[in-house]
Amino acid sequence: MKIVFVTPGMTFGGAERVISILANNWCDMGNDVSIFITGTNKSPVYELDKRINVEYYADFNEESVSHVKLVAAIRQFVLKESPDSVISFMNDVCAYTIVALIGTGIPVIYSERNDPNKTNQGKVEKICRKIIEIGAKHIVFQTSGARNCYSKKVQKKSSILLNPVDLEKIPFRNEEAIDFSQIVSVARLEPQKNQDLLIEAFNLVSKKHKNVVLKIFGEGSLLGSLENKIGELGLQDRVFLMGAKTDVLEWIKNAFCFVLSSDYEGLPNSLIEAMCMGMPCISTDCSPGGARELLGNKRGVIVPCGDKIQLADAINTFLEKPSSALKCGENAYALRNEIECKIIAKKWLKLIETIKNRIE
Repeated sequence: MKIVFVTPGMTFGGAERVISILANNWCDMGNDVSIFITGTNKSPVYELDKRINVEYYADFNEESVSHVKLVAAIRQFVLKESPDSVISFMNDVCAYTIVALIGTGIPVIYSERNDPNKTNQGKVEKICRKIIEIGAKHIVFQTSGARNCYSKKVQKKSSILLNPVDLEKIPFRNEEAIDFSQIVSVARLEPQKNQDLLIEAFNLVSKKHKNVVLKIFGEGSLLGSLENKIGELGLQDRVFLMGAKTDVLEWIKNAFCFVLSSDYEGLPNSLIEAMCMGMPCISTDCSPGGARELLGNKRGVIVPCGDKIQLADAINTFLEKPSSALKCGENAYALRNEIECKIIAKKWLKLIETIKNRIE
């Protein structure tokens, strides 16, 4: 089959990582994959198979966007590629793609990557969502909670597919090498991820556990304010902002536990990957419930969003009962059997094939 992704970029991010995994696996399975990047001229940060055709919107401009030109460019690219299906993970770009392909008969699949109740709430974003609800041939959700945010009509043309993980790229975690004094978190430094909460919770932990450090991996607009927060709390020698790393799993594999402090998420890739290493994990109960679904059945610990005391208590419990924490990690390791990349890639292909057959 021939499949096209239309995406604003292929820089650091969960959606971009999923696109790269699916695209690479589909190439290995004998399919033809192309990616059209609309919102940047930066090269993909995740490794892509050389057989994947990557092209950029020629009139990209950081200062302004000509919506008419962008729609025309998407249409031109897709018609040139003549795919069986076009997939988009981003609300506005997917809406542009649906408009661009009116009259072509080429199906567009949208994948909801976040909390529908917390994102895309502006006037233009809501218009884009309405276009998607009407024009997308199918919508893929990551969790039942996200799907339930949409109308019954939309739910009838939807599926739930977990994020794929390339298990070959998940590093081995040697129990003998675990550093029980190191806590890690991986997330963009943006308000949604609420690292303020994590730092405040760790401040409480640090008063009880003097030798423990927190390392936060990611980049984003809140770098300066988080640095100030760390300074105000006197945690310069205990909390470290590590920046973004292409090989972040190698950096965190020997840490004792992983903590996610988000207010809302789609299905957090960083949490999934930590679980697949067998790392003990703690997460806030970020809406619409993806973390809760992942960490159920004693695979980890869920605490209320915005509650630094309960988050600190959960971290303290892990530190004081390491054998119980490691048992959570063992249980989390079983997630590998559900989200191996080839399994998820084949489910996507089956979905695309089904949609293609319906149209024909």
